[in-house]
Amino acid sequence: MSDTPPILVVDDQEKLLRLVIMLMNRIGFPEVDGATSGPEAMERLRERRYALVISDLDMEPMDGIALLREIRADDGLMNTPFILTEASFDFEDINVAHQAGADAFILKPFDMAVLKTKLKQVLNSKPRKREAPVAAESSLSTDFPMLGKF
Repeated sequence: MSDTPPILVVDDQEKLLRLVIMLMNRIGFPEVDGATSGPEAMERLRERRYALVISDLDMEPMDGIALLREIRADDGLMNTPFILTEASFDFEDINVAHQAGADAFILKPFDMAVLKTKLKQVLNSKPRKREAPVAAESSLSTDFPMLGKF
């Protein structure tokens, strides 16, 4: 067991999964586990604490966004940093992933310098907080002198 926290890599293509695990080992993360599906990843996340999840976006039966949403909805897992990977991202993918709580995006094939930079960024970020529920009524005065009543 090392001082470096474990990382979970999720990809439904086993060759790519092994490649990412090997890259992570090579750059200094000796403890890297793999999962080939979102449900398997959730099972592992509930059994062991991970410092980071690196997940492919395009997977079956649960894609990377669905996995991310499930992690963010779980109070015990919500602060787990999450990086999405894909061969290409379009604006909609990035927007949906950002709203779901992705910490970073990395294009495949990985550029080692970009991978190291993103890992440093994500692993050194502050824990997220649950947003306070939106008040049913505005706390602002409803009387705006220049606009009238609202």
